[in-house]
This record gives sequence, C-alpha cells and structure tokens, in this order.
Amino acid sequence: MIRGSLVLLRPVRDQDWPIIEAWGHDREALWGAFQRHQLDHVPLLRQAYQHSELLKREGGLLLAETLDTGRVVGFVRYSFIPYPDADFPCPDIGFGIPDIDARGKGYAREAVGLLTDYLFSGYACERVVAFTDAGNLPAQRVMEAVGFHREGVLRRAMFRDGQWRDIAIYGLLRGEQKPATTGG
Repeated sequence: MIRGSLVLLRPVRDQDWPIIEAWGHDREALWGAFQRHQLDHVPLLRQAYQHSELLKREGGLLLAETLDTGRVVGFVRYSFIPYPDADFPCPDIGFGIPDIDARGKGYAREAVGLLTDYLFSGYACERVVAFTDAGNLPAQRVMEAVGFHREGVLRRAMFRDGQWRDIAIYGLLRGEQKPATTGG
C-alpha cells in the first residue's frame, strides 16, 4: 500500500467488485467522455483479477481510497511498454476518478504522483509515459501538476464516437516529478 496525505493506493480486493462493476456500467464514471464505452472490459478485468489480482511486476491496477472516509474513488494503473527500446521498457500509466463526486479534490493528482514515485523508486526506469485524448484537459492538468511534459501528438490515433481523435503524449523523466502529497 502507498499512503499519501489524501489517498491510499491499494490492491483490488474481492469486496471492491460491486464498485468497479457499477463504474463500468456508467460511461461518465469509469470511461469518461474521452474513452470508448466498452462494456466487455469489466468482465475481462475481473478475469485478470482472478488470475493475478491485477498486480504483477510488469503492470498493475491499484485503487485510490480516501484517507478521511475510506471510500474508493478511483484508480491508477501501469504497464511496461517496449517503446522506444525493448531492452529498457518504460511504464505507461493511466488513472481515473470514476466517483464523480470526488473529482476536483486533488485525489487524482496525488494518486498519480504516488504512482510515479513508486515506479521511479522500485524500477530501473528513466521515464514514465502517459497518453490521453488531446481534448482531455482535466487529465492533462493532473499530469502537468505532477511534472509531466507534453511531448507530442499522435494524430487521429483513437477512434471514438464515430470519429478519429488525436492523442497527446506526456512524459516524465526521473527527477522531474513534483512532490506527490499535498501536505498534512
């Protein structure tokens, strides 16, 4: 478990599945306006959980639980990608606050900061990357608050809602991250 001042990042537990399944049925919650709504992902996620508990050396999914109430409000995930050098894969991260009432309270920023601190301290990686819809300004603000830099755009890289969308590429180098916790 990884503790901040606002959230605790922890592995998924059996009792978390009703929350995750509820998120998966609400496009605005788990997927948000910038993702394809894919109902088949939650059963696939549960199947992966039964096999590996969604936590392995090469990737994982952790839930963000508020310290003040113990409520699960979101998640962070990471997986190592072999780009641009398969000999030195780097972590690709993602995050979300599907609990709509918990958005805008600093949970995502702290969770992403805690995750990047964990990755840099636990792995021999020099960079962490993240990809987001070029129009997803809230996610971009979170990444920039943690210290990520916008490195480019993959034009028309994702098909969503009947049209091709641009994807913004963000990178964070070791030593560039800002403090994960907000204090307190």
